[in-house]
Amino acid sequence: MHTFRYIFPLLAVFSLVPACSDDDPGSLSQGANPYAGDPGGADAVDPPPAAATVPAPPHDATFAERTLTRAHQWIDADMPYCGGPNGGNDVICGGTCTRSGAAKSAAWDEYRSDCSGFVSWSWGLAAPGETTRTLAPYETTVSTLITVEELQPGDALNGNGHVMLFGGWADKAAGKATILQESRCGTTAAEKISVFKVVDTTTLQISDGRKFRPIRYKNAK
Repeated sequence: MHTFRYIFPLLAVFSLVPACSDDDPGSLSQGANPYAGDPGGADAVDPPPAAATVPAPPHDATFAERTLTRAHQWIDADMPYCGGPNGGNDVICGGTCTRSGAAKSAAWDEYRSDCSGFVSWSWGLAAPGETTRTLAPYETTVSTLITVEELQPGDALNGNGHVMLFGGWADKAAGKATILQESRCGTTAAEKISVFKVVDTTTLQISDGRKFRPIRYKNAK
C-alpha cells in the first residue's frame, strides 16, 4: 500500500493533444511507440494475460485519497505512455496503443494514457480525457488556477507541454515534491521526487527552466 506524501503536480501542454515530457532535460526525445503491434510476436505460444480488474476507492475517501489511489492503479499496472485509447492511434509516439496484462482494463481502455489522460483518469473525468490545452490556466471549465501555497495532494501542475499530479511536499523548504505522471514515449506511469523553485505566487520552475502553474479540479470534494 502506498504512503501518500505531499507533492507538486505538473500541468498540461499547449496543443490539443500535447506531447508530455519528463522534468529531466536529458530525456525529452520521442520515438516510435514501443508498445505498438503484437507484444507476443509471431512465435508467441502462451495465452495473453488476463485483463485487470479495477477496485473502486472507498466511498468515504477524500478527493485527494481517491485521486492518488486511481493514479497508483496506473503506476502499479505499468501503464504504458500512449497518445490514444487502447487499440487506437497513438498521435504522439506513432503506431497503435496496445495494452496487455495489468494495464488492460475496460475501465481504462477509452482513456489516452498520455500525461493529461493520466490526470483525467486520476481525477475521475470522462474518457478519453482532457488535454493540457483544456485544463487551467488555458481553459477553466473543469479546473482552476490556484496559488503555490494552496497546493494539496491531488492537485496538478500544468505548463510547458506537460501536466502532472501533485502528491505532496517531500521537503517543502528544499522545494522537493512528489509527482505522479505519464512522462513520455517509451515509459510507464511513475511516481518520483522533483525539485521546484517558486517563481511567483502561481508559478513553479524546474531545473531546465520550464515553468508550471498549480491547478485544481473544480469539483474536488
